[in-house]
Amino acid sequence: MELIYNNYLRGSGHGANWQVAVDPPTRPVKSYYEEVCIAAEMVWAQKLGTMYVSLSGGLDSEFVLAVLLSLKMDVTPVIMRTQYNHPEISYAFKFCEKNNLTPVIFDLDYDDFVKSGKMMDYCLSMKCSSPWHASNAWVLCQLDGTVLTGNDPPHMKKKDDGLWYLDEEEKIHSQLRAFRKNNIHGTPYLLSYTPEAMYAFLTHPTMVTLANNRLAGKTGTNSSKIRVFNTNKGKFQLEQRIKKNGYESISNTEIATHPDFQTIKGWDHWRGSSDHQYQELIKTLSSGKTSIK
Repeated sequence: MELIYNNYLRGSGHGANWQVAVDPPTRPVKSYYEEVCIAAEMVWAQKLGTMYVSLSGGLDSEFVLAVLLSLKMDVTPVIMRTQYNHPEISYAFKFCEKNNLTPVIFDLDYDDFVKSGKMMDYCLSMKCSSPWHASNAWVLCQLDGTVLTGNDPPHMKKKDDGLWYLDEEEKIHSQLRAFRKNNIHGTPYLLSYTPEAMYAFLTHPTMVTLANNRLAGKTGTNSSKIRVFNTNKGKFQLEQRIKKNGYESISNTEIATHPDFQTIKGWDHWRGSSDHQYQELIKTLSSGKTSIK
């Protein structure tokens, strides 16, 4: 199964040499919701066994699950529970209860995960400079079937020059390495699985307004993407929440001082960012040309 359709989004190099090529759409683009539905149908056609959706409590994974449910697909949510992520996963449990879903729950002793060296092992395997992604990879490796995660949809940031950029971070792409390394069937990139889905997100009116600096005080897309998610022909409405990754509470604990944490955070050689200036990227993709930094 292709982790990204036709490999239209291709990362290469590492760290300061990290680059991501983005291919243009190959057909007329529909709404973002419709494009994610098309991507979901493509993945469903290649399904093996149970289809699992890793549900973190964040908007991205909740949107993935909501789309699949709107298509009447039989899917099973998966929730990883640690001693630290109760505030975040409360949203996941709330969503499951509302939709009469029974999640599969994996309990992880996070301190032991770090002290045992497993966090380091996963980060090395994924070539990942973010310790937070290691436990996410761990839970995916416990599943036997087809696995989907709510990886970020296309993310944009405003830089010091006042312009907006699509930023493809190497640490996010490391999830693709985890899928390949562990032979996980599925994709961590459903929200940008096809070039049409990426283009539909980037050209949604909210993102256009953001990129033209007409949403005051915004420096990234995380607080605005719910407007894109909730443009879905009235199928569902997600609840806004403060952007969190589920690991904020760990930062001020003793386990965060563990040497492995400090080592991984210092890995600049796997912390690249391939930034594409928004206006130039849209112009290039609209022309049908491949874009590469």
